[in-house]
Amino acid sequence: MVYDTGAAFTIYKPRSAELACMADLIPFPLSSRASLVRSMVDDLECVNGSAANEFWRRRVAAIIADMRESGLDADAIRNEILSLQDAVQDELRRRCVGAQNRA
Repeated sequence: MVYDTGAAFTIYKPRSAELACMADLIPFPLSSRASLVRSMVDDLECVNGSAANEFWRRRVAAIIADMRESGLDADAIRNEILSLQDAVQDELRRRCVGAQNRA
């Protein structure tokens, strides 16, 4: 039997439920995606208050939708989002301390 491997491994979605149960999906941690963390912090530095909250909610909702579509369970998604939140907060603090040291 020959299986169609689809596109690149990281974006492949099994074409049947039988194939989907053959392996566990282990995502690359969101908190380790430096470009994602930096882009979110870049955007958050430009907004305050309710606009920042709205930005965060929209961005996280899109990420959650992608993760659900990939087949991750709710607990894994929750853990990834919490780790991403920590990484974003760490980067915001790092930038703030860096700016204070330059002043």
